[in-house]
Amino acid sequence: KNFYIFYLYAVVVMCGILGLLLAEEDQHVNQMLFDGLTVLQHRGQDAAGIVTSEGGRLHLRKDNGLVKDVFQSHHMIELRGNMGVGHVRYPTAGSSSCAEAQPLYTNYPFGISVAHNGNLTNTKELARTVSDDCLRHVNTDSDSELLLNLFAEELTKRKRLTGNYASDVFAAMEGVMRQCKGGYSGLYLVNGVGLVGFRDPQGIRPVVFGSRVSKKSKGQHVSIEEPPGTPRKMSDAGGRLDYVMASESVAIDTLGFKLIRDINPGEVIFITTNGDCHSKICHPSARLSPCIFEYVYFARPDSIMDGCSVYETRLNMGVKLALQIQSRYPEHDIDVVIPIPDTSRTSALQAAYQLGRALPERV
Repeated sequence: KNFYIFYLYAVVVMCGILGLLLAEEDQHVNQMLFDGLTVLQHRGQDAAGIVTSEGGRLHLRKDNGLVKDVFQSHHMIELRGNMGVGHVRYPTAGSSSCAEAQPLYTNYPFGISVAHNGNLTNTKELARTVSDDCLRHVNTDSDSELLLNLFAEELTKRKRLTGNYASDVFAAMEGVMRQCKGGYSGLYLVNGVGLVGFRDPQGIRPVVFGSRVSKKSKGQHVSIEEPPGTPRKMSDAGGRLDYVMASESVAIDTLGFKLIRDINPGEVIFITTNGDCHSKICHPSARLSPCIFEYVYFARPDSIMDGCSVYETRLNMGVKLALQIQSRYPEHDIDVVIPIPDTSRTSALQAAYQLGRALPERV
């Protein structure tokens, strides 16, 4: 008897990113970052890192390994602060060196850290720009370090950055997106300024935004019952909301936040240290063209991306595959359907049901 194995293969370009900013300055994000990165562990098992901001001081811990191994109790105690970003890495561009584990850091201006997911496709051009035009030293082969230095240089050009933070951050991000090509999403932690989340103009790599009412707000006379449904309505939240940005919605759900929406293609969301949230599309020709492998392979099935359930998407893919087989090969001699890798199990189940064939545990 004959059987067919449907399998998926691709160059893996996934990492997991997570950023948090809490309204209460005496609260710490370390445990939530640890829990959120654990939920995102499927996106990268090579290395993990966390950086937090506490009273103008940055605390950083990163190393090769799983989240549970990189962060021991004595590391967690040191990661104090109400703002922070975390990263789990699957090596894409560069090497597997611990030096390339993220978040990456540069001290000028302000002290900036980056957590990045994706790939830049014009790295040679960007490396020359950073080295020759910006006179900045790049110490690794990671495209994330280029992304960090480009933003730092663009922000340096707006030297005032004293009052209207949002306009300067958005102008800097317009410069970054104008120069970078590829699929990317990421987070910048700007010490003493705020948290910046962004997504490439095609929306290839995912990043979602969430919020919740802070404990600080619940104790005030004028409180918010629940987070507004859009970042634009959070521009004067005044420290009454906690914020989160992550690669997938499962991290937001796990941490007890409300999923607001995906960050749009070419959009930048900037949250100041006092809790005001601003957003802007920073690329003139942004359009949504998401990576299908997020739905096929990368993402957890209980995630929601761009309004679509990953689980339901995989079910529908299985039905579509079976219908295509029945249309092209009405006299097919398929005996069994075998899912490879395990993330194709949902699609294989529906395909087998539609074809009236068995789904045995053969591999």
